[in-house]
Amino acid sequence: MKKCVILFLGILTGGSITSITMSKINNQIIENKNKKANKFKSYYTLLNEWLYIRQKNRSLTEYFINNGYKKVGIYGLGDLGSRLVDEFKETEIEVVYGIDRDIDYISYDILVYSLDEIERISKEVDVIVVTAVFAYDDVKDMLYKKLGIKVISLEEVVFGIYNK
Repeated sequence: MKKCVILFLGILTGGSITSITMSKINNQIIENKNKKANKFKSYYTLLNEWLYIRQKNRSLTEYFINNGYKKVGIYGLGDLGSRLVDEFKETEIEVVYGIDRDIDYISYDILVYSLDEIERISKEVDVIVVTAVFAYDDVKDMLYKKLGIKVISLEEVVFGIYNK
């Protein structure tokens, strides 16, 4: 009888531990999916506004001209960064360089630095635009500490067009 009670308590304890562990894993999976969904929602909202600006025959270039930014660096050369580089082609805004975590697959007509090369980056830009808007706060702090250059978010640019 005593062995049965101990066995039963062992099974009950093991089941409880397994249940708690699985619950934590499931919560972490849900949290990661929610973060990813929020990231893509923020990208959608940003791109939708950017498209609206273009449909009104306006350009993000206006923001940079109005703020006296003629030479820029771009952090994040994924899809949003690529569109921003394209936005500045044949304008008075010069993209001096780009910065990205993974430069192995990036091909541009501009200098591109990895984060490991950040100490070598020229400080001769007016501003660095962070296209990784979801990670903006962390990236801004890191870039400003390392380079001492003004850092803004692509979100600030897009939503700042009509605020000027």
